Amino acid sequence: MGLVVLFFVVIYLALLVAATAWGYRFGKKRGWPSRKCWSAAAVGFLVIFLPVFWDWLPTVWLHSYYCGKFGGVTVNKTLEQWKQENPGVAETLVRPKTVQQVNTVNGRDFQLNQRVRWEIQWEEKPLWLRQHSERLADIKNGEVIAQYIDFSTGQSRRFTNNLRDFKVWMYRDSCEPEGKSTNRERFSEIKAAFDPR
Repeated sequence: MGLVVLFFVVIYLALLVAATAWGYRFGKKRGWPSRKCWSAAAVGFLVIFLPVFWDWLPTVWLHSYYCGKFGGVTVNKTLEQWKQENPGVAETLVRPKTVQQVNTVNGRDFQLNQRVRWEIQWEEKPLWLRQHSERLADIKNGEVIAQYIDFSTGQSRRFTNNLRDFKVWMYRDSCEPEGKSTNRERFSEIKAAFDPR
């Protein structure tokens, strides 16, 4: 597989060089000044470059922007605060024998106990970005206890459903650095505290 990818990379680079050189020679044949020839070379380069890479910089920038502005864990209420507001309730919470899954329009919900629901949602953003949200909500009053938000480029590593899946240079699985899952683990710990077993 690596040789196949390398083959296509070499072909693509050759096309980039050829189109750039052709643009420059096109200008030279017409006697254009050097500056105009380089402009023609740039046009030749962009004709090959843009169909493949037009969305790369905007997608990477948008992913970084969403991660910085909205990504991460938000704790609106710790377990201790929730217990103070609901005295004696935490001790009565029991996990159902079978946790029911309720499918929603953009996700699914799980009722962890009589008072806490775990909500998972997906939302499409511009440039095919995907927002993944998880919330713990108090069923009684609808308050969000804690929330985890993450973003990905919406590509699949396993299945190639469309041409975009082949653009491996754009793949962003999470807001967290490669190999880390600090925010996800933190949210899981909060969820476990509200989920008696």
